[in-house]
Amino acid sequence: MAETHVPTTKAGDVSARVPDDHVDSPQSMKDSGALLAMKEATETELKILKEKNALISEFQSSMLSIITWALGAVISTVILLVGASLFTNFKMYDKDLQRIKDDYEAKIKIFESEIEANLAVLKRDTAAAQEVRSQQDLDRMLDQTSQVRSHFETVRASIENKLEELIKTTASHDALIDKMNRNTAGLTTELRRAESLIWEIKKIPSNFLLSCLQGLDAALLSNNNWDIEDFIEKIKNSLQTNFIDSNRKLDEEMLGFFEMRLVKLATVRPDDEHAIRTLLAQCQDKKSEMA
Repeated sequence: MAETHVPTTKAGDVSARVPDDHVDSPQSMKDSGALLAMKEATETELKILKEKNALISEFQSSMLSIITWALGAVISTVILLVGASLFTNFKMYDKDLQRIKDDYEAKIKIFESEIEANLAVLKRDTAAAQEVRSQQDLDRMLDQTSQVRSHFETVRASIENKLEELIKTTASHDALIDKMNRNTAGLTTELRRAESLIWEIKKIPSNFLLSCLQGLDAALLSNNNWDIEDFIEKIKNSLQTNFIDSNRKLDEEMLGFFEMRLVKLATVRPDDEHAIRTLLAQCQDKKSEMA
């Protein structure tokens, strides 16, 4: 067995001795290793969570883009279909009206020529006939005239019925067109509301205001009071929070967009129009102070 060399110290050399509580025991070394392992595991989990959050953020952004494009495609398709349908219907109505008009004008001319021919024949026969047959010829003429008149009245009644049907059909299509216009305005309003939410999430106040102004324009067109009030409140809050309180300025193009919508808004909501103009004036005052 190897000899164990125990270093000796002098009696007065206290610094050479090591206290027992400063010696690393096996248990403390295990605890230190466990703490280091837990720290490494925690850092690994934090990295995984950060990667998951990044992936979730990218997924949400892609989903918002897909929804925006899908809504735009649906609105464009509806507008194209409505326009094509209206164009085709108007063309068909014009052709049908012209064909019916030409048809009945031709029939009226034929009836007029027949009447004139019959009258000419009757007059000639009456002049050439004897007095004995004059009364019979006159009766026959009157009978034929009454028949022609009754036939003419029948044709006239038929024409009036056709015209009434066409007027009713045109009125129903006008109502359908108005309904389609309201639906289109409603879809445009919802699309602008979705766009404003997207810009609000992305924290781009100028685009948010532009979407709200376009939504207000569509709401005014559809005369939907709830949508009008909703977009007005969003515009007021955005001007106060994102521009006046944040010392941001509005460019000339955005002020032009505001002016076009405020002219329309003044006819139905003069109080709200005045409030928005007041906020715009405050924005311009902030801009002057910053300059």
